[in-house]
Amino acid sequence: MVNWFKEIENGEIEYGYAFQNKLFEDQSKFQDIKVIDTLAYGKMLILDDFVMLTESDEFVYHELIAHIPVCFHKNPEKVVVIGGGDGGTVRELVKHDCVKEVVLCEIDGMVVDVCKKFFPAVAGRLDHPKVDVKVGDGMDYVRGLENEVDLMIIDSTDPVGPGEGLFTGEFYQSVSKALKPDGMMAAQSESPWAEAEFLNRIHNNIRTGFDYVRPYIASVPTYPRGLWSWTLGSHSPIDVDQFDYERFAKVEPELNYLSDAMVRACFELPKFYRKKLSVLNQ
Repeated sequence: MVNWFKEIENGEIEYGYAFQNKLFEDQSKFQDIKVIDTLAYGKMLILDDFVMLTESDEFVYHELIAHIPVCFHKNPEKVVVIGGGDGGTVRELVKHDCVKEVVLCEIDGMVVDVCKKFFPAVAGRLDHPKVDVKVGDGMDYVRGLENEVDLMIIDSTDPVGPGEGLFTGEFYQSVSKALKPDGMMAAQSESPWAEAEFLNRIHNNIRTGFDYVRPYIASVPTYPRGLWSWTLGSHSPIDVDQFDYERFAKVEPELNYLSDAMVRACFELPKFYRKKLSVLNQ
């Protein structure tokens, strides 16, 4: 028998996924967690009835949020990931020899355990010698850091529930303080198809902690409306030409989405998205 999981966006759009088996469901301290085996995308992780990842397309999101900032930073030895309990971002980060230490701070330990069990190809590097997994509040963890992190990656859920605080100006200011002077941040920043007011609020909040912001995009089929964005934050101008293609070339053969050409392409923003982001013209 075929069942259907339906994700509803703002009460306006419904996305449906056929599945045969529900592999896991439980309520953690923070959220409802499900794993289903879909017909089109393989196993799917769902948090509070929102799709977080699927076996078929997770590599797009994780390659974009990890390799882009790693190859923009001059020497990213210490990287902190806030959220990202599925382990996909960590999996990509440890591919780089220059990265010596990765700290993952995930608020929900059940997410980590579930992904280790049902998504070993995603979470399989959480036990890597470079990696330190901390289960706790990412905001509290970041507040305890000062001038010691090269790269901070905010791999959060949407700005509701456990992830809401990771989109505030106060949090981005804490991130800025935690970074070294030449540090950089990368954060997931929602779909370019979202409302302009919502998108500008995210980017203006990032600007409270960083002098320069640079969004970039890629297509993720199972994310709302199929197009997603991430944003770099820095205290120095972010020029596409500063991307370290030699560093990238060492890991590029292992990737499924990014290539040299795709790196440049992801910073070419559609006109409708650029027009929405008034922050880019400030």
